[in-house]
Amino acid sequence: MKIDCTIDGKTLTLSLNSDKPLSLILRDNTGDNDTVNHCNGAMCGLCTVLVDGKVMLSCMVPAFEIRGKNVTTFESFRKSKNMKDIEKAYESVGSYPCPECYASRSLIFESLIDEGITNPEEILKELSIVKCPCMDPEDEIMIVRRGIEIRRKRNVRRSQFA
Repeated sequence: MKIDCTIDGKTLTLSLNSDKPLSLILRDNTGDNDTVNHCNGAMCGLCTVLVDGKVMLSCMVPAFEIRGKNVTTFESFRKSKNMKDIEKAYESVGSYPCPECYASRSLIFESLIDEGITNPEEILKELSIVKCPCMDPEDEIMIVRRGIEIRRKRNVRRSQFA
């Protein structure tokens, strides 16, 4: 089957099996070797990507679900201004994910910040897909809240100069 999608800003037409998981598409069809694919079954949460801005585990997303969608991997996200906001939030709180889950947690933080989610239960539920125990839940909540403040301030400054 042919699937048109956008991955990291590049519009692609892919010919592949409709059930092929996104994690393998990223590895085989885009050369993305950074998206981790340890478990192939939602066991670790380390293969997180954003699909139209929503957090998804790439090992659980079949090819047909990305038709017409915009997929963002950490590889492209880490170069964005939004990632700089998250880095500032990490620094402000004084807590960072370990190297193993840094990419996945950062993408989840982005989704939460972008949606303006401040409810602790919702934050922790979203972050629970990453099974790594390296971060304190209270720090995760503070990172999201601080990230929202940082993003809001950046957007206000930008609108003042527009």
